[in-house]
Amino acid sequence: MKRISLLLLAAGLLLASSVSVSTASANGKLDQILDEMQKSASSITTIFVANMEQLKRDRTIGGTEKYSGQVFFRHYGKGNDKVKIIYRVPQGQTVWVVGDEITLYQAKIKQAIVTSRRAAAARGDEFSVVATPYTSVPELKRQYNIAYAGDENGMAKLELTPKAKSSLKSMTLWVDQSSWLPAKSHIIEATGNASTFTFNGMKKNSVISNSTFEVKIPKDTKIIRK
Repeated sequence: MKRISLLLLAAGLLLASSVSVSTASANGKLDQILDEMQKSASSITTIFVANMEQLKRDRTIGGTEKYSGQVFFRHYGKGNDKVKIIYRVPQGQTVWVVGDEITLYQAKIKQAIVTSRRAAAARGDEFSVVATPYTSVPELKRQYNIAYAGDENGMAKLELTPKAKSSLKSMTLWVDQSSWLPAKSHIIEATGNASTFTFNGMKKNSVISNSTFEVKIPKDTKIIRK
């Protein structure tokens, strides 16, 4: 299975954490950006992304893989957020994140891989990144050292490095200063592989049916649990 890197995990994000006072107070602009991001996140019930694109570069085999699709997100509360990603490329692939459970369905080979955030964490996989522009600022502060790197194309650029051992080497966020949601992300894994995500056509608090997040897999599907 090709690993699907998911941006800014919606499910299970903590609602309370802290950051070093010396780090935060050293950059007033960073404080402002993170405050605005947290205000925006606190008002979110749903997010719809009309077009999510991922470009992944694998240093071992060379070349670039391209993924694209739509993202649906609903914020239910701590540990109970839901995400659905319907891919156009590769066609027939769908990802659901429902609470702790993660399901990847591949229609072409009639296979579904089911795992959990807890199991992934035990394997050392990085599931703090998922394909949704929703982010919990307290969780970012808990996991990463954050620095403001200036504005770029009208967006605030944030550089993040993990505070503890991680499968990620670094992450860069470009934050839209009108919505205060990440519109772009660049992730470098510890292996040297890199992925860039962009989000276009985002709609905040639009109507998304609960049935959207129901995991529906055909009966003839082979299910692999990890």
